[in-house]
Amino acid sequence: MGREAIIVGAGLAGSLLAVSLARAGWRVTVFERRGDPREVGGGGGRSINLAVSARGIAGLASVGLDREILGDHAIPMPGRMIHSREGGAVFQPYSKNPAEAINSFSRGGLNLALIRAAARESAVTLCFRRPCLDVDFEGTGAVFGDAAGGRERRRADLIVGADGAYSAVRLAMQKTDRFEYSQSYLGHGYKELRIPSGPDGSPAIERHALHIWPRGGAMMIALPNTDGSFTNTLFWPWEGEHSFEALEGEWRARRRGDPSAAPSSEELARVAAFFAEQYPDAARVMPTLVADFFANPTGSLVTVRCSPWRRGRVAVLGDAAHAIVPFFGQGMNASFEDVVCLTRMLTEHQDVEEALAAYEAERKPNADAIADMALENFTEMRDRVGTASFRYRKRIEQAIHEMFEDRVTPRYNLVSFSTVPYVEARRRGDELDAVVSAVAERVPPETLADEDSWRRMIREQARVILGGEPPGGPPTESARLVDLSPVVSPRLGVWPGDTPPSRRVLLDIETGSNITLSTLTSTVHLGSHADGPNHYGRGAASIDRIPLDRYIGPCQVLDARAPRGRRVGVGDVEGLEGVRTRIVLLRTGTFPDPEKWNEDFAGLSVELVADLAGRGVRTLGVDTPSVDLFSSKDLEAHREVLRHGMVILEGLVLGGIEAGPDRLYELIAPPLRLEGFDASPVRAVLRPWKG
Repeated sequence: MGREAIIVGAGLAGSLLAVSLARAGWRVTVFERRGDPREVGGGGGRSINLAVSARGIAGLASVGLDREILGDHAIPMPGRMIHSREGGAVFQPYSKNPAEAINSFSRGGLNLALIRAAARESAVTLCFRRPCLDVDFEGTGAVFGDAAGGRERRRADLIVGADGAYSAVRLAMQKTDRFEYSQSYLGHGYKELRIPSGPDGSPAIERHALHIWPRGGAMMIALPNTDGSFTNTLFWPWEGEHSFEALEGEWRARRRGDPSAAPSSEELARVAAFFAEQYPDAARVMPTLVADFFANPTGSLVTVRCSPWRRGRVAVLGDAAHAIVPFFGQGMNASFEDVVCLTRMLTEHQDVEEALAAYEAERKPNADAIADMALENFTEMRDRVGTASFRYRKRIEQAIHEMFEDRVTPRYNLVSFSTVPYVEARRRGDELDAVVSAVAERVPPETLADEDSWRRMIREQARVILGGEPPGGPPTESARLVDLSPVVSPRLGVWPGDTPPSRRVLLDIETGSNITLSTLTSTVHLGSHADGPNHYGRGAASIDRIPLDRYIGPCQVLDARAPRGRRVGVGDVEGLEGVRTRIVLLRTGTFPDPEKWNEDFAGLSVELVADLAGRGVRTLGVDTPSVDLFSSKDLEAHREVLRHGMVILEGLVLGGIEAGPDRLYELIAPPLRLEGFDASPVRAVLRPWKG
């Protein structure tokens, strides 16, 4: 008989998790506070259409439901259609590849399909109208109510709260010691409207696009439905000139005293006139606009962050752990990634608490990253997409991506059309954004000539900035450089108690000085850095006395898989028997975001260091802040490194590097010649070995 799991919440993530755990051998009981949507043919709650992208499809595919559920019901949207106040529209493709698209899907329809899929699993029991009233973390139990006002206590081997942004399971966690929680409401709310299909069922506007009406501090979007209609969503400020308060505030105030109060003819006319002025092309195809505006509720938009995500054998997942605003279309997609990760960890770790710890360690940094990116994308959609400067930057971005496809990928593509971790997508997107900014400055829009001449200018400037030539150009020694260093900024995480980087501007050319002159104050153990042996050995050499050839030469990158907070052993390194270079970089994946400090990164065991030294390794690099554990006081891995005369590189960014003993690179990571210092920052880069 399999282990027993209780899932609180039969929404999107909870229903998929029920299927996933049942397929992994668990007996699953799902408790949902709402009624059974199968009884009425749809789901309750929010109805903002979903943008299903690669991550969501991968989640469905993990249990073989992708084709069955999406099938002909998902509508591809390969780009945005931007609508101006004057009524014109411009299409902006998401990618240079027209096959890359996000997919519009009904939230209620997807939830219903997943509940039906869960109901088909013999190991799954679904219980509706059963709210969670309390959670027992010590005994791994929970109390559920019923329609008659009764209470039932249930226990299991695992309890997962997948019960949304206002989770009852997380609420119980909030009452425990040292639980961190924050919720941040956007200064905007949302309201849904509708564009119906034409008399013959044809769409009134372009079907294969996400439509956006950007209006400075406000916007409206529209996603297509399979019946030819569109679900529109207003994202407006609560207060101000272009706001919900301006158009419905007086009516809502009257309703607080009289719930039956109807909007006045003046208020109805005001809404019609406002949309005719601000959204003229949409207003013409929205016959029930005014009635819908007053009939449909106005909702809030919240970002939820909490830590830890687990207590004992109880965990939260999806919106219960990390509710985000919908402006990157990733809320459901991120939740489905949670499901895949949690199932994998429960399979890899027999101990449930270890599995939950590994699940949180992998997913929380990525959840924080997409929460931040969703807020940033709101500003882009609301304020920038309609501007000429934004369109020009997008044109440059897509041109660079096409020319240097094997080296750069836009953030949007990484988030929506891949399963690259969100942390990595954000870092790589920021790097490309910096390149685009530099190219746009050197090739401003007013220099435009014919298309071929423009593309030659873009290619040349991007080649100089990236340090290489795109495919088809002449080969260079610096081609295909891969940067292993994080961006140095005040956001960069440093060891607690150490000095974070800060910049003091002494002179600024932008304010009238003849030059810009800055002072940097920082620890030398900053980001990607080389440790001097005198950092951990009495009387040992300082960083300026280490030969440069220790940091330049052929190199291998190997995956070292060990749980968070543990030491990597000899058996944890994939391809160790194939080591044949004196420089080896180990990728643990336990410090995924250099800007989000976490203390539970992996360290190296003495046995592993000795084994590598015996194979001729003289330089050892890691993707963590230290080769030892955060809690280590005797620094046993450092001492073993010193005993064998090895040197250390720490804080490398190794995500996205193709690892394995058969891949040979050249590492270039020389430290600064800092006399007497115990470390130095390095700008570490890799390129394919040609020797």
